[in-house]
Amino acid sequence: MTLDQIKIFVAIAHHGSVRKAARALGKSQPALTATVSRLEASLGCELFIKGTRPLKLSSFGLRFLPRAMEFDEVLALTHTFSSKENVKKLRVCFDYGIALDEVNQLSQLIIADNSLRSIDLFRTDTATIHQLLIKQQCDLALTQPLSHLPPFLEAQHVGGREFVEVQAPLQTNKQHRMMSVHDENGQPLWVNDTHQYKDLISFNRPVDMLEALVNFYGKGWLPKGEVIMALSEGKVELTEKPSYQRHFSLVWQQQLKAEAKLVNRLVRYIQLNRS
Repeated sequence: MTLDQIKIFVAIAHHGSVRKAARALGKSQPALTATVSRLEASLGCELFIKGTRPLKLSSFGLRFLPRAMEFDEVLALTHTFSSKENVKKLRVCFDYGIALDEVNQLSQLIIADNSLRSIDLFRTDTATIHQLLIKQQCDLALTQPLSHLPPFLEAQHVGGREFVEVQAPLQTNKQHRMMSVHDENGQPLWVNDTHQYKDLISFNRPVDMLEALVNFYGKGWLPKGEVIMALSEGKVELTEKPSYQRHFSLVWQQQLKAEAKLVNRLVRYIQLNRS
């Protein structure tokens, strides 16, 4: 999630048209469309309902817009600075196990704390985050704990995230298919016993699996924060299996001395909101 992506999303939502937003921003329509696609990929959800005129926001887009407008106001301070070569970009990534609402809240806190920097916020799977941290291509991450922590990284345990098994309401003559979210090696991220299912369907992102659950009468484990809205709308229901917790850690590069206050603030915020 970047300054440009937020500004373009807010502009399109305001104008209700990619063409009008492109004209107002002095950019091409394909450039705006590609930027929104990258923002949707980082958030794991579609922001607009395709094919509507004027362009309408999705249910997630409606919830995200107020936060984006707040981001836009805060990020306006970064515009002059983010394009300068001597300004270091702060790269922050979130594990897919972190609910979108919490990602948005933490992102807002990070942006407000770094108003004069270029910031890149994105979500990905655990394996990718670990590789980015080890290769020093990511400065700060909220992810499942690293099994072996390199000396140039520091970490603090910040609690657990709840995962629940959900299924689409079963319809006549339909049988649930077991579903999972996989990492870059095709291995399930959160469930270890899925190899016993011959008809297992695997997905790149939780949001893709959630959509497939509804469309194909699926069944599988997801972060609780990702399914709250679907539960309230009756699209999915809980199974009789108990939920389970996964531990998460805040991991950062040791050289981020200037971010020590930010790290401490994030730890306190996360632990306060998980208690």
